Order: sequence, then structure tokens, then C-alpha cells
Amino acid sequence: MKPREIIAFSKILWNRLRIRTLGRGLRTQYGIVFPDFCLRAALSCRKFQKFRSSPVYQRVLEHVTKEHGEEYLKEIAKNSELLGQMEAFKRNDLYGGPPLSYYSGIGWVSPTTLRYVKVLADLTNFFGTLDGLKICEIGVGYGGQCRVINARFNPSSYLLIDLKPVLMLAQRYLDSYVLSSTTRYRTMNELESSKSDLVISNYAFSELPREIQEVYMRKVLLKSARGYLTVNDLAPPDFRSYKREELLETIPGSRAIAEIPSMDSRNYVLIWGE
Repeated sequence: MKPREIIAFSKILWNRLRIRTLGRGLRTQYGIVFPDFCLRAALSCRKFQKFRSSPVYQRVLEHVTKEHGEEYLKEIAKNSELLGQMEAFKRNDLYGGPPLSYYSGIGWVSPTTLRYVKVLADLTNFFGTLDGLKICEIGVGYGGQCRVINARFNPSSYLLIDLKPVLMLAQRYLDSYVLSSTTRYRTMNELESSKSDLVISNYAFSELPREIQEVYMRKVLLKSARGYLTVNDLAPPDFRSYKREELLETIPGSRAIAEIPSMDSRNYVLIWGE
């Protein structure tokens, strides 16, 4: 498929999902749709160098504030081992030209990278070592969570699930590093129903229409021995997205805990398989 054909396809798919109606404002004043931007950043060396600093990209990702980064760092500091590996995690910021903030004791780092490390701290706290696990992530951004996990542990495989243009950008980013795990990239319709040891989603699952959520529920969530889903309440009512009570009833052994630090009073984290 040629680049122009991929751009056209991504517009059709994205509009079909109606993600433009979400509160994150995925269509900017420039008329550029987020998947289109990811595709261009994946294909252009110049755009890839600075994509994480683009206003278009920051409307969706890479918008964690310095202050929120401080809160994440406080949680990370409770795990001295992870805090001691911060230089390895900061290598996440070698590519994409992210905006950096200065934090006492660790120096300059993207606040978004600190969020990924905080999620890793949670995973370690709830599930212990991630060595040898088959991990699946729904909604992958540019691959930052995958790279942070691989900087600390040695998963056997890591499956990234998203729209094709987003996956293309994530693959370009992750191919810049040596990873421990074997990485695979799949869209919803390319995804096979298979068992995994751990599924992760940082908000993405909760923002999808129910018909899409049900595909992931059947193919991924109910097939995973462990799960860590950060859930928000951004999806519009006509998406009919899963509510907290429905998720707890549907996923055996799951429980909802507070998001720490809290980005919104309605947010929570759903975990299972401890």
C-alpha cells in the first residue's frame, strides 16, 4: 500500500470510530488528524526527530505536565531499585525530541517518561518480575511503555495493538533500541485470539466504542492471566463503553483501585491476576 493510500485509509477508519468526538481534540485547528500525523512522522526523518514536541501530537500524547511528573516521581521513589535505574529509563527521550523538565536528583527527563516508569512501578508491585512474560498493550502511543518495560525486564514477547499509522510510528521508535522481547504489531482486525500473561492499557481501552471494546475483551482481556488498565471517563455516552461495574463483572478476579496520583476523580485502575 502506498503512503497516500495509507493516509486515506487511516482517515476512513478514524472517522468510522468517531474518535474526533472525544475530549482530547484529536482534530486540531490545522485540520490534521492524529493518525495522519503519526504516519508522516514514521515516514519522514525530519518529522520523526521532533514529533513528540509537535502541538498536533501533544493534543493526544506527550502532554503530561511538569507538576504531574513530580507526582509520578514521588511514587517512583518508593521503589529504590527503579529510581536507581533512571538513567536507563531516560534513554526513552533520545528520539522524538520531547519537551524535557528538570527534576532534582534525576536531571532532565520527559514527564511522560516518568509516567511510564510509574506504571512499571505499579506492575512490579502487583505482579513481581515481568521476565519471560508474554505482554500485550492496547493503545501504544509511540512505544514508550514497551521500551521502559524492556529497559528493566526481559519479557519473552510484546504485542502492540493500535491503528496502523500509530503502529508504524511505534515500530520506527522501538527499532531505534535493542529490546529484550520479540515485538509484534497488530491492528484490531489483524489480531488473533491468543493467551497472554499480562495486558496493559493506559486509558486507550476505556476511550473506545463498545463494539471495539468487545473485540478486545474477547480476543485479549479474557485471554490474559493478568491485567492493568488505567480507565478514564472521556468516551461520549453514545459509545456505550464498559462501565466500572460491567468490567468487574465481566473479568474474573478483577478489582478497581484508585489512580495514584489521580489525574481525574473519575479515573481508576483495573487489575487482576495478582
